[in-house]
Amino acid sequence: MKTNGFTLIELLVVVLIIGILSAVALPQYNRAVLKARYSELQTIISAYKTAAETYYMANGSYPDYWTDMDLEPPSGCTAEDTRVGGYLYCRKKSFDLYNNHNKNLVGFYHPNNKTKAAYVQWLDVSEKPGRRECWAVTGDEEARAFCRSLNGVETGAVSHTYCSRCTIYELP
Repeated sequence: MKTNGFTLIELLVVVLIIGILSAVALPQYNRAVLKARYSELQTIISAYKTAAETYYMANGSYPDYWTDMDLEPPSGCTAEDTRVGGYLYCRKKSFDLYNNHNKNLVGFYHPNNKTKAAYVQWLDVSEKPGRRECWAVTGDEEARAFCRSLNGVETGAVSHTYCSRCTIYELP
């Protein structure tokens, strides 16, 4: 009598193949999520940089508050309007209005309340005019590999409220 079904060995082989495929796919998925979130940071920072430069041209100094730039915070974000250095808080990301005296805009991506990467755009009247940087948490190899994948060149390290030890990658 012949029975239709699968043997235990056949089932184990299928489970093994699925495990191998998911082990390969998960890191690729995580990289794709990081890239999408990072692109969002770049878009938002770029809009605020343009607004800050416009404000500078009109007033001779950079704005002290988020609301001075005539931009509504992105949906899901709230502004902490403290004088120079106020944060814009969003779900899984936050933005720092010019990192106090440095005159740069910094956007952090921090899933699960752990900083992973940051996008930095220096303002035109600063010590590094127009420079763009990717910051990666020093111990996070995935974030460091991500910054390198953007053709970032390692130039040093930085400490910030959200990133106590980050490696700086200058972007082209």
